[in-house]
Amino acid sequence: MSRQHTNKEGDGEAKFGITYNKGYFMNINGHRISVQFGTGNYVDPDVRYGREPAVKRATSDNVYADFDVAMKFNAWQSNTAEVMIDHVMNGTIRNTSNEDMVFGFCSAECVAKFIGCIASAQPGDDITQAINQIFQSN
Repeated sequence: MSRQHTNKEGDGEAKFGITYNKGYFMNINGHRISVQFGTGNYVDPDVRYGREPAVKRATSDNVYADFDVAMKFNAWQSNTAEVMIDHVMNGTIRNTSNEDMVFGFCSAECVAKFIGCIASAQPGDDITQAINQIFQSN
């Protein structure tokens, strides 16, 4: 099955997007927040490593092998998510606790606070310290 990268042509990236039924992204005030909760992401171990019985049954060899295994489900769930935040002009906001480009094992409350921080930022604001404080209190 061949897939198109996106349903949008021209006009750049839209304000909302989903990725392989396992996450989403939003563009807000010059920032892009990507919230992913699929296999291979820094999320609940049973989701990250495809250990749940339903996931194993959905793969061809009964163990996680498919990148897009989440596409085989109507609903894909996890209690934690991996988040990456980019600023259009300044690049990726880094997780200063481990100098990673992502914030792993984030609760829903943490993600909501990230979105609130981005939504209240003014264009050009450096929200790196605020984002890291939110993550550290997660």
